[in-house]
Amino acid sequence: MRTIKILTTAICMSCISVVFAQSDESNANNNSSKETVTKIIRIKGPNGEEKVIKKQEVITKKAKIKLNPDDQDKTNQTAIYGDEEVAIQKSHSASDMAKYSKISDGKGYVMTFFNKSGNKVSKVRPVSSGYYIVNLGNKDNGLGHFDKDKNFIVETYDSNVDKVITTIYKAN
Repeated sequence: MRTIKILTTAICMSCISVVFAQSDESNANNNSSKETVTKIIRIKGPNGEEKVIKKQEVITKKAKIKLNPDDQDKTNQTAIYGDEEVAIQKSHSASDMAKYSKISDGKGYVMTFFNKSGNKVSKVRPVSSGYYIVNLGNKDNGLGHFDKDKNFIVETYDSNVDKVITTIYKAN
């Protein structure tokens, strides 16, 4: 009876030690860190309308693990961390982002911009290297371009506040 008790205790202790040994090696991802930075931008337009743009960046840092060159001939070598690799992933979203639709007319596009203040039809002509001149009215012109998410970004100058106003239109 005593032999069975000792044998059972020895088997349980060996199982527990194997589980703890395995759990130490599964935590090998401790050389990386992830940080999320969120910026909320509120833009007030010339008509008093307010747009909320949320920019979010996920910054991932991962250090390279190298073996210590001083421990080259030893059995148990220590690890040292090298330079960090940094990866940044950006995302943009807007709560009331306006939308656009475009029709090619041979010289450029005829675009309709949909927003809560009303729809506006404009002629858009290519200028150079992915930029377009946008005719927003009699005297109002802007500069526009497409981003990687196919959003159309229009930048116009407002002389009343002496600032460049950026409007992002989402693909319809």
